[in-house]
Amino acid sequence: MEGPAPYLEQLQVSLEKRRRWLEVEQIPRLREALTAYEALFLGAVGMLVRKGLLREDPYNYEQSFTDITIPKDEILAEFENSDELSYRLSAFTRQLKYVSTEYPLELEKLNLARLKKLSSLVSYVNWLEMGESSKSPTTKAFARAFMKVRMGGDSMAAQILKDAETQILKTTAQIRSQLADLVTFCRESWKADIRLVVLPTVTVPADGRAHREEMLKAIRRGFANRMTGKPWYPSLAEEIADEELAEDGEERKARVLASLQIVVPEKPKVVEAVDGRTILLEAVRLLARPSEDLATAVAVLEENERMVQEAQAAHVGWFRRLLGGGGGSAARPDERVYKVQYAEPGVPTAKNEDIDFPKFIADVQKKSSLLAALATGAGPAFKKLAGTSESQLASFLDKQLNELLVIHRRLACLNTLLQARIMEEKKTARGIKIELLTIKNAIVKANQRRHEYQAKEPVPARPSS
Repeated sequence: MEGPAPYLEQLQVSLEKRRRWLEVEQIPRLREALTAYEALFLGAVGMLVRKGLLREDPYNYEQSFTDITIPKDEILAEFENSDELSYRLSAFTRQLKYVSTEYPLELEKLNLARLKKLSSLVSYVNWLEMGESSKSPTTKAFARAFMKVRMGGDSMAAQILKDAETQILKTTAQIRSQLADLVTFCRESWKADIRLVVLPTVTVPADGRAHREEMLKAIRRGFANRMTGKPWYPSLAEEIADEELAEDGEERKARVLASLQIVVPEKPKVVEAVDGRTILLEAVRLLARPSEDLATAVAVLEENERMVQEAQAAHVGWFRRLLGGGGGSAARPDERVYKVQYAEPGVPTAKNEDIDFPKFIADVQKKSSLLAALATGAGPAFKKLAGTSESQLASFLDKQLNELLVIHRRLACLNTLLQARIMEEKKTARGIKIELLTIKNAIVKANQRRHEYQAKEPVPARPSS
C-alpha cells in the first residue's frame, strides 16, 4: 500500500533516535525523580506524624510487588479519618518505594497501560488541588492535616513543609513531563508497527473518508491475524486511518514527526553566573537540618541495645553465677559488634557489614554536633566554612554527604536488627523510622543542590586589579 513508504522510514528513524534518548537520558532521570519524590513525600508525612495529625501504620511491613497497585480513594468516614488516611498514605509510600527501586523502567517493558498506572500513582495525592475543592477524598483529607502545620504557629515546621511542597510540585511536574515523553514514544511505536505489519495488507478506499470505517475494520482484522497477543488501541487505529484518509493527513504526519523530535533546550543567557558558593552553602545548611534527629536516633538505639542486653543477661546470668563469674550484665566488647546486611541498588545480592556499636555511636554523636554547629547558618563554624575556597567547600559537602549516607544506612540496619531482637523477647520499643526519613530527605535535598552546582556554567576568573 505505501510503496517506498518515505513517511514510515522517517518515522522509524525518528523513533530510533528517540529510543536512544529515552534510554540514555530520560529514564535514568525519571528514576531519580521518583526517588526524590518518595523522599520528599516521606519527609512531609513524617512531620505530620510528629505533630500527631497522622500515625505510623503498625502494619507497614516489607511487601513484595509485581505491579503497581493504586491505594483506594473512597470517601473517608469521619470517625476513622485519621487512621484510614494514615493507612492509605502508608500504602502509597510503599508503592512509591517500589516504583523508585524495583519497578522495571526498561523501555521494552513499558507500555501505555503501565505508564497510565504510573501516572495515576504519582497523582494519587494531587498537589495541584491541595484543598477542600479536591475531587480526591484522600488528597482533601491529607490537605487538611498538611495545612494545619503549613499555616500553623510552628514557623520551622511550616517552612519545612513549604519547602517540601515547592520541591514536590517541581518534581512531579518533571515526572509528568518524562512520562509524557514515554507515552508519545509508545503511541507512535504502536502505530509504526501497524504501518509496518498490517497496512501492507489493507487497500486504501478510493473515495477516502466515505470508507474510513471499512479501513478501520480491515486494520482490525489484519491486527488480529498478524499481531496476536499485542494490545489493541482503537483510538490509535483511528489516528492511522485519519493520517491516511483525511484531507489534512500530511499535516497530521508532519505533526507526529515533529512530536518525536528531541528538543535540547537552549541554555538561558545569564548576564552574571550564579555564584557556586551560594549553592554549596545552601546545600550544607540543608544537610545540617537533621542534627537533632541524629542525636535522637542514637539515643533510641542505645536504649534498645540496653533492652536487648538486659534480656540476654536474664537468660544467661544464672549460668554465669553458677560458674562463679558473677551476674553482671555488662557486655563484652566483641558482643557489641553487630553483623548486618544491606542492599545496594542494582546489586542482586545483599552485602554484609560488621558495625562496632560504641564506635559508631560516638561517630554519629560527633557528626550531630558538627551539623548542629552549621545548622543555623550564622555561627562561627559556618562562618569559618564560608571563608574557605569554592573547591574546598565542594569537597567538604561531598565528604559530608557520603558520610551521612553511610550513617543513614547503618542506622537503618541497626534499627531493624535491634527491633527484631526485642520482638523475639515479646517486647516493644521505639523505632527511628521518622528520624531516618528526615535524614534521607535532607540528603536528597542537599544532593539536588550539589547537582545544580555541578551543572552550572563555570564562572570565569576575574582579572586581578
